[in-house]
Amino acid sequence: MSKTKTQVRQTSDHREGAGAKPTLNPNAEIGVRRARREDVPAIVAVVRKATRSQTGVDEAQVMDWLFGKGMVVAVQDGAVVGVAAWQAENLLSVTDVFYVAPAKLLAQAGAELLAAIEAEANVLMCEANILLLPPGASKTMRTFLQKQGYEPKAFGELHRIWREVLSESVAGEPELMVKRLREKMVMAPI
Repeated sequence: MSKTKTQVRQTSDHREGAGAKPTLNPNAEIGVRRARREDVPAIVAVVRKATRSQTGVDEAQVMDWLFGKGMVVAVQDGAVVGVAAWQAENLLSVTDVFYVAPAKLLAQAGAELLAAIEAEANVLMCEANILLLPPGASKTMRTFLQKQGYEPKAFGELHRIWREVLSESVAGEPELMVKRLREKMVMAPI
């Protein structure tokens, strides 16, 4: 190979490497923080990657989540690797957005996201956090949630008040995972 061809190839390889996305260090620490507007494109990418593009989420929908719910992101090495969004009503926390990608970070990033939501829900005196599983949630996801203290529950098994709260935000028979945050239900105003 001539000297000129070698230099061209090295320059080309260097340019391709500069545009490539950095690979995540699986041992790097994961932090959780509130989502911001500038996170929206990264959140869309995480949801699409986590669902293998089966969820037709776009930036407008993520903006609705951002302004209508409590929303946190898991960040590793400056990259968004997970997202969760939730709402609290009548002493019940409902998490209806929960995605982590790449999947190998589910245990670490997912646990951090749930801990952040549960801490906020405790401040608001919520009795439980109910996670609405997305359609087609994997067995790995269910197993992970059970290890975090969540139990699968049918809609009809929930307390009447919890069903009322959920009926406003979901249709049909959603797949639910429930974690009690308080031993006793609050039956009188706090």
